[in-house]
Amino acid sequence: MENIAEAVTTVLIVTMVVGVPMLGLTIRFSLKPLVEAFIRLREAQLGVTDTTLLRERISYLERVLEAHGLMDERNLLPPRQGAPERLPSGVSLKDRERV
Repeated sequence: MENIAEAVTTVLIVTMVVGVPMLGLTIRFSLKPLVEAFIRLREAQLGVTDTTLLRERISYLERVLEAHGLMDERNLLPPRQGAPERLPSGVSLKDRERV
């Protein structure tokens, strides 16, 4: 009887140490594409795009800079949609940040 209890205990310990993490990783990697597809579908339904998120983020950062007094006092107009980016005439190209 003692051997049976020992065998059951060994099987349970091996299952908990090896089986549960392996099952978790398997489920994670199998569900990841489904979850990402669902997220993309929700973004498409809500009309959220990368540019929209970036615009919101930039406007938030500008508000924070204004609140701390770090933003220039001059009003900066946002560029028109589809308009090419223009530099002020006094700025040389070497001062422009490379992306």
